[in-house]
Amino acid sequence: MKRVVLCWLLLALSVALAACGFHLRGLGGVDRPLPFNMLYLETGSYAIGNDLRQVLARDQRVQLLPSAQQTQATVSLLSENQAKDILTLNVGGKINEFQLTYTATVRTVLYGVPVEPDMVVTVRRSMNYSDSAILGKEQEENLLWADARRDAAEQIVRRLSFLTKPANAPISGPQSVKPVDASPQR
Repeated sequence: MKRVVLCWLLLALSVALAACGFHLRGLGGVDRPLPFNMLYLETGSYAIGNDLRQVLARDQRVQLLPSAQQTQATVSLLSENQAKDILTLNVGGKINEFQLTYTATVRTVLYGVPVEPDMVVTVRRSMNYSDSAILGKEQEENLLWADARRDAAEQIVRRLSFLTKPANAPISGPQSVKPVDASPQR
């Protein structure tokens, strides 16, 4: 009897969650479309570049172009920074926990108009520390850094989806390289 009630309760809970629109991040749900279709991604040698490419490649509506000409948007990674700070100490004065902070700065140009201010994404992770498991903790730290980069890339694309097309942007097609106030030469 208890098992039947538990099954019904679990079924009711799952139906309630589905009815309210709940879904795991990255699974299901409609992604908000980006305000551009053609993008040039300038990553330099930053580690987040590959993660950002993977996140953008999931959107079939966006085409990553090899050059900045004829794009609707340009996303440039300006900097990335990793910081490892002591979060807590134990009674003996030894490190008990670290805080890992990953920060990425991105500049966006949408239809030839720079988006101000530059986008700064910060991701924090905490990591327990133990002197007896140094190699394992080093691997855990590397995994946490990789997870922070993936999370930052997801946040960047999510924020890009909330940008609006500038009022003076062309309706469709590639953007003009010629300045707006240029007069024809005779």
